[in-house]
Amino acid sequence: MTFGLIVILDECVKMIWGRAPLSVPIPASFSGSIVLMDGLLYPVFRLAIIGAGLLVAVVLSILVSHTRAGMLVRAGATSAPIVAALGVNIRGLFMLVFGVGAMLAGFAGSMAAPIFALEPGMGDAFLILAFVVIVTGGIGSVRGAFIASLLVGLVDTLGRSFATDILKLMMSSSAASRIGPALASMSIYLLMAAVLFFRPAGLFPASGRT
Repeated sequence: MTFGLIVILDECVKMIWGRAPLSVPIPASFSGSIVLMDGLLYPVFRLAIIGAGLLVAVVLSILVSHTRAGMLVRAGATSAPIVAALGVNIRGLFMLVFGVGAMLAGFAGSMAAPIFALEPGMGDAFLILAFVVIVTGGIGSVRGAFIASLLVGLVDTLGRSFATDILKLMMSSSAASRIGPALASMSIYLLMAAVLFFRPAGLFPASGRT
């Protein structure tokens, strides 16, 4: 139902403001590149995105694991009726969590806007990827989501970079060129399936979900 609402809202936005994508320039202070090694340049803005992601991960980990609000959120996710019986406004707490999630989504969109087209539904392509990360890491686990995101990104990048070359060692070049991209696009789902086969609750399940 939630995904259906996303589709409906995306179409409403397109009807009101149009479908044309908008381009956002990279801030001048992050427009350059740094030399990682001879012949290899890396954009400063992408390093800023990595730094911002790490900062958000650290702040979320502290909030969830080391604050009273985080304790209430974890308790509410495990047993909302009991937390409500203790006098906590659980609906207000969940509304606050939803608002923080929406704020982080907006922040992610603003950081990604100079790289991707700014358009309605620009986050839809990442929904399935986010699902894979959350399920692989363990639902409700901040540490699991962080480690799984690194693992999924690494597997996806290595698959797209080397799958075709590896297959060429075992079959003809034409067959490898056809199968390689398809196999690379499947790599993260194969990773998720393998993790769930051995650890059905994910790599680092939250307390109470093992």
